[in-house]
Order: sequence, then C-alpha cells, then structure tokens
Amino acid sequence: MRLDSVLPAARHEQPAAPAADVHPAYRPDIDGLRAVAVLSVVLYHAFPARLKGGFVGVDIFFIISGFLIGSILIKSLQQGAFSFADFYARRVRRIFPALSVVLATTLAFGWFALFPDEFKMLGKHVFGGAGFVSNFFLWNEVGYFDTAAETKPLLHLWSLGIEEQFYIVWPVLLALAWRLRANMLGLAMVLGLASFAINIGGLHRFPSATFYSPASRAWELLMGASLAYVNVNHLRFYAGVRRPHGASQIDFDSARTRDAMSVLGMLLLLVAIFVVRASRPFPGWWALLPTLGAVLLIAAGPQALVNRHVLSNRLMVWFGLISYPLYLWHWPLLSFAQIIESGLPSSKIRGVMVIASVLLAWLTYRLIERPLRGAQHGRTKVVVLSLLVAGLALAGGFIYQRDGLPQRHAVVANALQQKDLILVEDKDNAAACKARYGFASFYEYCLLDDVKRDPTVLVLGDSHGYHLIAGQTKYWRGRGENVWNLGTRVPFVDMPVGEDPYQQATPKMMDLALHTASLKTVVISTAFKMHTQNEEGRQKTALFRRTLEQLLAAGKQVIWVNDVPKLDFEPRACIRRGAIASSQTRADCAMDAEVWRKEVAAHNEAVASVLKDLPQVKVFDAAAQLCDDRRCRVMIDDVLIYRDTHHLSYRGDLWMGERFARFMAKP
Repeated sequence: MRLDSVLPAARHEQPAAPAADVHPAYRPDIDGLRAVAVLSVVLYHAFPARLKGGFVGVDIFFIISGFLIGSILIKSLQQGAFSFADFYARRVRRIFPALSVVLATTLAFGWFALFPDEFKMLGKHVFGGAGFVSNFFLWNEVGYFDTAAETKPLLHLWSLGIEEQFYIVWPVLLALAWRLRANMLGLAMVLGLASFAINIGGLHRFPSATFYSPASRAWELLMGASLAYVNVNHLRFYAGVRRPHGASQIDFDSARTRDAMSVLGMLLLLVAIFVVRASRPFPGWWALLPTLGAVLLIAAGPQALVNRHVLSNRLMVWFGLISYPLYLWHWPLLSFAQIIESGLPSSKIRGVMVIASVLLAWLTYRLIERPLRGAQHGRTKVVVLSLLVAGLALAGGFIYQRDGLPQRHAVVANALQQKDLILVEDKDNAAACKARYGFASFYEYCLLDDVKRDPTVLVLGDSHGYHLIAGQTKYWRGRGENVWNLGTRVPFVDMPVGEDPYQQATPKMMDLALHTASLKTVVISTAFKMHTQNEEGRQKTALFRRTLEQLLAAGKQVIWVNDVPKLDFEPRACIRRGAIASSQTRADCAMDAEVWRKEVAAHNEAVASVLKDLPQVKVFDAAAQLCDDRRCRVMIDDVLIYRDTHHLSYRGDLWMGERFARFMAKP
C-alpha cells in the first residue's frame, strides 16, 4: 500500500509553480490521519490481541490516497495541465525510493537467514512487490489472517499493488471522461457502487479474492476520489435543505457542524479499530466504518475540533510524515522475527521490532525519500529508480526459479536438515495407482510400490498414514511384500461423510481394504482422536471397533499405530540459521512429554477400551519411539524427525520404519 501520495509532506517541500497549482494546500491534519492509520496497522501486527481491528488502517489509507491524488488529477485536468508522463514520473519518485531500499534489505537478510524454501517464497514475493502484483500472488496462497501469513515478510505489499493497479486505470478513465465532457463525479460514483457490490457479493463465496482483488477494493479509493471532486469544485449536496416551517437554510459549513463531523468521523474510526475482528468476513459492510470515518474527518476540514486538536498534533504529524516507510519496514521486521523464532516472538522482541521500524522509517524519510522526491534531475531519478526496481524484480524471479539458492554458504551446512522440512511425494506412482483403481478426484489418494502386482500390505489412513509410507515400504519390500497406501480422512467403516470430499472418498477405500483378496496385512494410522465422553464420541469409537472387527473377520492381520505427538513448536526452530546466532531457540529440540500425554489421555482411554477386547490387533506405539518420561525428541542423531508440527519428515519416516522393523521382529 502506498500510504502517502504525491502531495508534498510540508509547505517548504512544495514544488515550484506551475506544478504546485494543482496540489491541494498542505493539511497537517491529513498527516495526522495517516498516523492513525499506520499506527493502527503496526500495533495490530505487533500486538494483535491488544488492537484486534487495527488492520482497518489500510482502508483509511485508501481513502486518503483517493482524496489527495484525486484532487491532483481533477485540478490538473481542469487547468489543462495533466500529463501522464508527469503523473507517473511523480509516482516513481514517490513510491520507488523507500520500496527499493526495503526490498533490497529484505533480500539481503534473507540470503543469510532463510532456508531455501523460505528464500524461494521470498523471491516470489519480491518479484510481486516490485511488479505491484503481490495481491494476485497472494490471492491463491494462505489468507491474510492465517498463521502462515506471518512468515511472509512482504505480505503487506498487497495493498500497494491494489493502489498502483488503480492508478494505472483511473487516470485513463478520468482523462477520457474529461475529454468526452462526461460527469467525472458520476463516473466515480457508478464505478464505486459497482465495486462495492462486487465486495458484498463475493465476500462469503470468494473471501480471498474479495480481500485481494482491485475490483472489490476500488470503491474505497473511489470514495476518496469522489470527495476530492466535491472539494475541488466546492459542491454542496445539501443545497436547498431548510429548517422546518420555512426557516433559513441550514449552515452545513458552520464550525459547529464541522466539529460534529470530525467527532463522528473519529468515533467511527475508533469503533472500527476496536470492534472489527479478523475472524469476521472483510471488507464487506464492516469496511464502511473506517472509510466513512476517514471521509468525515477529511471533509470536516483542518479547523474542525478533532482535526485541529488531535490530528494536527506535532507528534501525530511526524508519524504521518514517516507513515509510508514505517508501513514498509514494520512488517518485514516482525515477520523475520516470527521466522527466526519459529513462532510468535516474545512481546519484548516485538516491541523492539516496532521501535526499530520507526527508526528505520525516519532515516528512510530523511536520507532517501526527501532527497529523491523533488523534481530536480527528475528524468534521471525516474530512469535509475525504475531500473533498480526492475532489477530487484528480476533478482526475486531468479531466486524463485533457482529454488531459493540452496548452495548458499549460509545454509549449505544444514542442507539435509532443511530437506527434512520438505514434503517428499512420488507423483508418477500416485497417478499410476489412481489409474489402476479408478480414482479420479484429488481427494482419492493412493500409492502402490509395484503397480503391476497386486498389493499385499495396506497402509490406511490420512496424512499420518502417508508420513509412514517410506519406512513401511522399505520394511515390507525387504520381505517380498507389495505395499499399498490409501489416503483418506478418518479410515473407519460407516463413518458419516457429510460434505467433506476426503471423507466422501472413504467408503470405496474401506471396501477395497475389506475385499481385496491379495491383502494380508492392514496398517492403520490416523491423526483422528477418539473419546467416550459424550454420545458422539462413543459412536465414533464404536465405528473404530467395527472397523477392526470387520478387517479381522476378512482374514487380515491388523496393526494399529498410535500417533506421533503433535509439537508445540515448529521443528525448523531446531536448525541453526547461518548468520543468526539467536535462531536455535530450543537447545535440546524436544517438547515436554507431559503436555502430549494430557492432550491424548481421553483418546488413549477410548482406544484401550476397544483393543482390550481385540487382542489379535497388534499395536505399534509411534509416540513411544520418540518420548521418554520427560520429553519427546524432535532431533535424533542430527536427523530432524518432523517436517512440521505433526508430520514426520522423509528421514523421520525411514527412522520410524527402522523402529517398526524392531517391533515386528519381537516374538
């Protein structure tokens, strides 16, 4: 998001005539409004539990941007001074300096600190940020409010992308409307209403697209642009409105009315910041709170009560002046802290990151933004800055294409452990297996060691069955068996399927497990947890019993796998990062075993109540291989056993297979 505009930050920075004529008079209260917006966003990102609606600061910035740049566009068109070349040259001088510094610094830090998979994703997002298409890249990735979003250092550039996409289209439409003598305000309002309708219509069906699409966000910028038209042309929508009984016309320009507008506007902003929640669909109707609040504050004018005493405060104005670089710096710092700590950093670390972002923003403003913003040597600045940003985009694309440059000295020492973080999948084998058994959907997953032979051993389950398949295949192949893996949701017979497409694939897989004559052994492993504490839990436990009984009745040897512990930290925290001394946050790379035992106590009780009546079922306790009385290990003999908080890595899978072999060797 571009938090500022081509509007000069202070009177002494205004360019010389005639360009200054198209710029609105400097308003310190608008810088103060920028401060409200940026501090809301920064504090939300740093302390989300304290300021749960702070993300609406982005919507405030959209209004400010639409108003200021809309004012410049309308004035320049009306004065016959508009030039596309001049407009975009100003955009480059305003946006590119701070952006290029942040992108370059982010890449430099990532070179030393990030693992290849992380650096690859950063390269993609640098390319998207430099090309102002981050919102499209994020469209199909994890949502803005999801946990994974916290480990994307350039996530916040989605809004900058929306703004710049808007300013590619809007000036063209405005210039065309002016040439055709069409009503520019009418154009803005019609397009704004259409965009708002897209926002409301897509909010629940396409939440990610609605959040990131310029089509569903343009109405916010157009609200600011409409206000700009009204302000530039001194329009009064309320002309002719009179008091009752034919009294004199209401003076909507009175100081009292403007004070009331400013108070109401600030109240709307405060309600939005403290009431709106990330858990609610957004933007939708909720976005009207911050946008209408910002419109009222700007429309009230610099002499209104709140604008004069709060927004024009020197400290607020100072934060407004550095708002753009502050927005650019704060999120990479917080995100890198999250990555290095492999989880939410302490409040002290987050506080230090906020202070550091303010310092970097001030230095960027003083040493980079102000010197490069002016028109002197303008053409040279534009060319150099454009080449710099294009070079950063190419660098990001190169890093992405080269898979995060895994041969970097900073990360090559721990290359094997980094590979442990990556899912290993034999896609060709999966395709052949699906073709053999007529599985057509994404949710019907299977592997077969030798697709030309009938299977003799089945590993049945969800992803917690799949994360055992390498070790199981190695063990059973050595005994002449042909291992088959069927991946579903909960691998129980008669389990209600509902609308879950994975569970809808289960009945066919259970039928194959029961009636495939060549199968001699069925190994069941699932993340599903049972209990007997209520009727629903007892029913699902009964389905577990029925599944085991039917498999035994079909003549299968049945092996139940007790699941591995779910970690309370990210396993990548166990791997040292080349240049970051503080990255190994857990010296022994283990979790408290008691935490896991408490979590699965009810499940273990339910399983035991079934297995005590079915002594034929063999039980392999995967958790016991990792846990002793005190701790559950995650790194064993320099092998990272987990690839995330609850799945085994490929080498962890093979390690567990060796433990399984010892288990099967017992009489």
